[in-house]
Amino acid sequence: MAKKKLKALVIVESPAKAKKIGSYLGSDYRVLASMGHVRDLPAKASDVPS
Repeated sequence: MAKKKLKALVIVESPAKAKKIGSYLGSDYRVLASMGHVRDLPAKASDVPS
């Protein structure tokens, strides 16, 4: 069974920005749109729901 490669996550405000930035970064990154401002980020990655 092949190992799954982890991708870096980039969050931007708009879907249009996500699409454009994703085309620059390539397949090693996952670019998602928040559809607005991101204000309260958890201090630890383990606090982010999966």
